[in-house]
Amino acid sequence: MARMRSTGGSGGLCPAAAGDAVALVELMQQLKEQSGLTYRQLERRAAERGEVLARSTLADVLRRRTLPRAELLAVFLRACGCAEDEVGAWLAARQVIEERAAAGAGEPPDAGPRPDGGEASGGAAVPDAPRRSPYRSRRVLLGGAAALVALLLAVGIPLLAGDGTAPPQAAAKAPLPTGEVRIRPLRAPGLCLTDGRVLRVRRYRTVAMQRPCAEAVPPQTHLTAAGAGRHRIQWTHRDHGKGCLVLLRESGLEGLLEPWDDCRAGGPAQLFRVEPADGRTGAGGTAYRLRLSGEGAERCVTLGDDEPGATALARPCTGKDDQKFLIGPG
Repeated sequence: MARMRSTGGSGGLCPAAAGDAVALVELMQQLKEQSGLTYRQLERRAAERGEVLARSTLADVLRRRTLPRAELLAVFLRACGCAEDEVGAWLAARQVIEERAAAGAGEPPDAGPRPDGGEASGGAAVPDAPRRSPYRSRRVLLGGAAALVALLLAVGIPLLAGDGTAPPQAAAKAPLPTGEVRIRPLRAPGLCLTDGRVLRVRRYRTVAMQRPCAEAVPPQTHLTAAGAGRHRIQWTHRDHGKGCLVLLRESGLEGLLEPWDDCRAGGPAQLFRVEPADGRTGAGGTAYRLRLSGEGAERCVTLGDDEPGATALARPCTGKDDQKFLIGPG
């Protein structure tokens, strides 16, 4: 992803490098994530400036592959803290994309038939998110470093977390539900951790996100024991089969959690420690933290927004409520 040296509200992102609507929306997604602001906070910040930025509208824009309206883009950028010169740079980049699309050269390489069977137009809009695809097929061999981590775990040598201490072992003794479960954010217990689609690196990917629990099944979610107090988060979908969440590290995908159909190919990056979260409880019982295993032991599953559609990301463990979950029978 192209970046510029100067920093500020744009967080080093370079909108001029966006060649089409897909790339520009992807940069907007990254800017929101870098800002650390929720949809609700962005809406409030815009209102404080006398501007309107409905969080539902923004969430819809960031899910699509369509060039956003210039007015909405400007309000979003200011809410993220961008200076006026940065806003101007983004709007100029948007204008270039719009003009290129109008000239018939703006379709991204992966533009194809519309969901209704019609052909994609030469305008700025491109198809919405396609139908869900099967869980990502991955057959890999562990590299040297990952193999060493796996060996250490196998012989029972604990790895250190980011603060230099071993991850808590209480999780191995805490009673967890067996079979199908629901994993609900402590801050938004009406939502459930499930699958969803996000636009990254010019295509839609199935990743972990939160959605209303009434819409979260399928897939069914299971916590499956993997030994040494670790678990896999496994999804079972009637159409796509089985998938286990794995931490992604590729450029542009860092921190996302994606289901792989091979529940062992990801090695330690596919294993989680389910830890009681400082004894905090909610209406649904004990709150837990989902800590990554192996080299990612300093990171926990995080939902930085309490709105439906927020993507789960692996972030440094902080002990805050955005990393706490209620786990109960499905």
